Amino acid sequence: MAYATTREGSPVNGPLIAVRLSRSAVRIVVIASLILAIVSLVLWIERDFDRHFLLAHNPLRDNPAIVALSGALTRFGMSAICLLVLACFVASPRFPAFGEARATLLVVLFSFSAATVSAHLLKGLLGRARPIADLAEQLNAAGGHGTASFPSGHAAQSLALALPFVVIVAGGSTAVRLVKLALLFVACLVGYSRIVNGAHYLSDVLGGAALAMVCVPIAVAAANAVYRRGAVTPGKLDDMARRQVLVLLGLTVCLPFL
Repeated sequence: MAYATTREGSPVNGPLIAVRLSRSAVRIVVIASLILAIVSLVLWIERDFDRHFLLAHNPLRDNPAIVALSGALTRFGMSAICLLVLACFVASPRFPAFGEARATLLVVLFSFSAATVSAHLLKGLLGRARPIADLAEQLNAAGGHGTASFPSGHAAQSLALALPFVVIVAGGSTAVRLVKLALLFVACLVGYSRIVNGAHYLSDVLGGAALAMVCVPIAVAAANAVYRRGAVTPGKLDDMARRQVLVLLGLTVCLPFL
């Protein structure tokens, strides 16, 4: 679908780093984001299915084990995604299949940042009430939330962390395919945990996923702008990647407490 590559520069500077999305990857991301956005808005406007779907999870909320697992996914799921991405970076010197992970780290950080800021702005702009406020007497869930409901920040952020690796790194090897599946699986579980917790409607989660998809091409463009401006060669990329690893490690530690 997509790949990270280099373009030839002058003999003095060597090849310059660039991250490229294939046309098919851009097309799929854009179409998928539009479909999810439309479905989420239809569900929000229609309301009944959104409410019934959420209330159908009430029996799950009576099970302490499921509640604990769902809470753990909400709290630690994004950190798990960060660790998977970091593991691919660490493995890249010995396993060529993960070589593109280095150039992808900056895209991951930009994608996560864009999704975080956009989600908070949309929450403030749209101001949708949380399910616990709308369905207080019917929803079997506890706890309050200080932000609006749409879109789900957890869904947007977790998918924004996972998608860059999924759509940029070439999936020729079995190991890369397994990592991609694991990243998407964890991101989906984080989004679903928000429904099980009673914190979000299905439309909120789908809206967050749509937002994350929109952020990926933007993050690729921003990363390439940085690479071009700094005339980043493979040698410079190694130095940049080490600093980005520290940022991702910081996110891994801090995200469970945010």
